[in-house]
Amino acid sequence: MCLAGASGAGAELLAAMPTADLRAYYVWVPMLPSDDRNAVLAAAHRLSAPGAAHYWDSGRDLSRRMATTLGIDTRCSAAQGDESPFAWDVYLAYRRGNRDIAHPDFWMHQLAVEHAPRLELRGWRTQVEQLVSEFR
Repeated sequence: MCLAGASGAGAELLAAMPTADLRAYYVWVPMLPSDDRNAVLAAAHRLSAPGAAHYWDSGRDLSRRMATTLGIDTRCSAAQGDESPFAWDVYLAYRRGNRDIAHPDFWMHQLAVEHAPRLELRGWRTQVEQLVSEFR
């Protein structure tokens, strides 16, 4: 996930909706040579907020699983040598009680994908607010 999208889709949303019913889980994957554990620690510090947790998917294991589940084929935009697709710059929303990470209730992206909406912060916030409001 890119820092700009993560800031808008996660950090700003958490700040705008200070509720115990909302959590943000950031999963960072290496996309550029400078993407490493130190870069993740800096991003986690910049995007720290109550209800936020950060993870480093160095081997892109979760990213590959989610690409398959979501039907994302990013090979054309992946780094040289990447044989299988992986999900990155995706934003997944789950309603409370959905324990199946492979099946988000709603998702957006910043990729060349046509079967899901591109990230648009107002639409993202509306969808997340709906999921949260179901349990109030």
